[in-house]
Amino acid sequence: MLIQDNDSRTPSFLLRQMAGRAALVSFGSILLAEMGDKTQLATLLLSARSQNAGVIFLGAAAALISTSLIGVWAGAWVARLIPPRWIKTLAGVGFVLMGLVLLWGSLPIAG
Repeated sequence: MLIQDNDSRTPSFLLRQMAGRAALVSFGSILLAEMGDKTQLATLLLSARSQNAGVIFLGAAAALISTSLIGVWAGAWVARLIPPRWIKTLAGVGFVLMGLVLLWGSLPIAG
C-alpha cells in the first residue's frame, strides 16, 4: 500500500502542517501588534498627503518586510548563542521591568 503525501502520517505532511501553523501564528500576532501603531499612523498620514497611495503602500510594505527580515535574522543568530528558554525568560523579565518603569512614572508620587 502506498502512502500518499497528504496522509497525516507522513513526515512531509507533518512538516507542512507545522510550517503552516507557524506562519499563521506569526501573521496573526504581528498583525495584532502592529494594528494602530505609529508606523500605521505614519503610513496613513503619508497616503493622505500623497496623490499616489500605491507608491506609499509599496514603500511601507518594503520597509516592513525589511524590518521583519532583520528580526528573523537576528532571532536566528541569537538562538544559536543563547538557549530559547533563556531568551523567553529574559524577554519576560524585560517586559515586566518596562511595565514597572512605566507604571512608576505614571504614579503621582514619582514626581
